[in-house]
Amino acid sequence: VPDERRDSFFAVGTETGNSSIGTTSLNTVFLREHNRVAGVLAAQYPDWNDQRLFETARNIMIVIMIKLVVEEYIRHIGPADFPIEVVPFIADGERWNRSNWIAIEFNLLYRWHPLVADAISDGSGQMEMREALGNNALVIERGVESLIALCSRSRAGKMGLGNTPSFLVDRSPDSPHDPSVEERTIALMRKARLCSFNDYRRCFNLDPLTSFEELTSDVSLRGRLEALYGHIDKLEWYVGIFAENYGGSSMMGQLMTTMVAYDAFTQALTNPLLARNVFKEPTFSRVGLQIIKDTSCLQQIVARNSREPEKVYASFSVSPASRRRPELTRTLVPAPG
Repeated sequence: VPDERRDSFFAVGTETGNSSIGTTSLNTVFLREHNRVAGVLAAQYPDWNDQRLFETARNIMIVIMIKLVVEEYIRHIGPADFPIEVVPFIADGERWNRSNWIAIEFNLLYRWHPLVADAISDGSGQMEMREALGNNALVIERGVESLIALCSRSRAGKMGLGNTPSFLVDRSPDSPHDPSVEERTIALMRKARLCSFNDYRRCFNLDPLTSFEELTSDVSLRGRLEALYGHIDKLEWYVGIFAENYGGSSMMGQLMTTMVAYDAFTQALTNPLLARNVFKEPTFSRVGLQIIKDTSCLQQIVARNSREPEKVYASFSVSPASRRRPELTRTLVPAPG
């Protein structure tokens, strides 16, 4: 990031908090919503001190984030478009319930750099993606509503090997000996001594592949992988999940789809705030529980904190109206009585 851009960096709780206009915009929106919720609670419960207001608003926002991840984001990336819901208590007593725990596979498989487009556009103009990196001045100048709408109307790149934008793969001119993000990911996978692609297919009850022809129809890619690994059983997991064929309404291969679904639910729905002895009125308040219930999409949060809510457009799909919306409503487990 050029030095002149650092002057507009915000104080945030993570080293990636100023990484892109998307991160900064969402951080800003959720900070506004946290403060809005705290104001609602203060009006309803005037005897609460600042610490109780802060922590209760924080708990409410965590559950709302989980709802958006499961009910809007995961629904969008899934191969079938059907409604799903966050249901409290679902992880109670399950063998996969591990609080404050995340698998290294979940960390690595979500490095979806191919989805990053070379440029983003809504038809009225175009912004090179390089300009979106570490550029908080752009957020301040244009406003989060404008940039969220721009990103919502822009198409992502195609998932797969060889489609990561050059500015994410190339070494920095200032640090030509530093490994790229993909090289660092491969090194981390090998340091962790993760199993092979076929081993993970077996683990998730999928048939192992018997050849590189089964993996990909891309002849050139197939030849390169075969030259590198020799046999399909030696193919590394991280490489295989990006090389695997997919089609139709899918946006990724079979193994990655399976692992995303498994990890997303088992590592999002195990949050302690959704546990039976926690998800109740003393934790969130009656007003807080209603705010959680009434929030179902990112569009609502952006609009609540905008001067012109009727102009807000926030969506994970370029054309959400064109997607099939079946009448069936499916939940993970029956809602508690």
